[in-house]
Amino acid sequence: MPVDFSRHAAARTSGLTAALAALALGLAACGGGGGDGPGGGNPGGSGQPASMDALLGDWLQKGCVSAGAQSYKRLLRAQRTSDNSIDYYEGVITYGGAECTGAGQQVGPSKLGTVGFSRSEGNGDLSAYWGEYVTVINFRSGAIWTVRSNNLLCLLGDEIPSIQPSLSDVASSLATVPQSSCFTR
Repeated sequence: MPVDFSRHAAARTSGLTAALAALALGLAACGGGGGDGPGGGNPGGSGQPASMDALLGDWLQKGCVSAGAQSYKRLLRAQRTSDNSIDYYEGVITYGGAECTGAGQQVGPSKLGTVGFSRSEGNGDLSAYWGEYVTVINFRSGAIWTVRSNNLLCLLGDEIPSIQPSLSDVASSLATVPQSSCFTR
């Protein structure tokens, strides 16, 4: 009996689509906690625009994720594609033990999409970059990338238009995000 490869390709594509949609929804779920909603806060804020250069390069998840006798950390890579956008990649570093120690093995990263930033704001403790995340399958969602003064990159989900329009709204949301889910250099 001949094998219908088109059916297998559709299953792989469907699985990839579901995984990317789950990732995008997970990022969106990290947002919230903004308190004032879309009309509140100070959209202009008092902070200065922040340089997108702070986002670029490779970042490693601060926390360790154990999976049985193995463990891993997510690897995030941001590469500039224009003055206000980046290509967003993720992979993992896997470890033989349950504590993310010893020599790790890198898998990936693979491109997940592009983030186009529309504005940024920062002060001495926090820089925030508001934009739109577009996955490789053209799913769109709001996104806020943040860098704390201790060189910690955290990603927040958002809506379009933003439900976290000010730096203080973003700081309130970050207070609910465990630092172990953020990234460091």
